[in-house]
Order: sequence, then structure tokens, then C-alpha cells
Amino acid sequence: MLAALISFEGVEIWGEQLDGLNDDEYEVSCPSCSAENFIAFGEYGCFSTTDSMYMNDTAAKKVPLQPADASTLEGLAQRLHSRALADGQTDVAHKLTYVFGKAQCAECDEVFSVAEAITTRWDA
Repeated sequence: MLAALISFEGVEIWGEQLDGLNDDEYEVSCPSCSAENFIAFGEYGCFSTTDSMYMNDTAAKKVPLQPADASTLEGLAQRLHSRALADGQTDVAHKLTYVFGKAQCAECDEVFSVAEAITTRWDA
């Protein structure tokens, strides 16, 4: 519903890319080394990894995500988070803190904004 709402508001990228919340992951490129990182925030934990089969309990490197502090969210991030809470969607609100938080590349250790990596990938 959030995706439909912001699509009607003309927020193109997030109107199309919020579905990653339902999938519990995003696949993004590291802005430093271009390694493909899976940003997971669901039943398998909240981490970044370069292993596409992370759900199979592999020995792959998994780096914990750094969620945004909900009280510091601004703009679209704050609106989405507040809307999710107002609608009783606490799980979605929690996931949004990871989407608008930071990740560390499992390949080169660069720390980057998850949201910026998502928009960069899909803005091309």
C-alpha cells in the first residue's frame, strides 16, 4: 500500500522499489567496489552478504546492518515510517529503519547508505 501511495505522489523509484520490504532483501552494488551485496532484513537476520544463497546456512561473510534511528528519519523516510506505524504495521516500520540505514560491503568493507544504493541501482 505504501508503494501505491507514493507512486500516486510521483515518487517513481520508491513507488517501484518498496517491494523489497516484502521480499526481506535488496540486491545492490557496493558504491566502492561494485560487488553485488544482498541486504537482508528478515527471518535470516539483518546483514549484508555477497552470497546469494545466504538462506542455506552457508559460511559466507555476513556483516550486521546499521539501522537508522527512527527519531532521526527525515523526508520520505520519515513519512513512510510514520505511515507504517499509524497503520499498525510495526514490522514494516522496523524494516524501513534498515532500508534507510547503513550497510557494510561484505567484499571491501565500505560502509554505504542502503537507500542511496537502491536508488542508484534503479535510477540508471
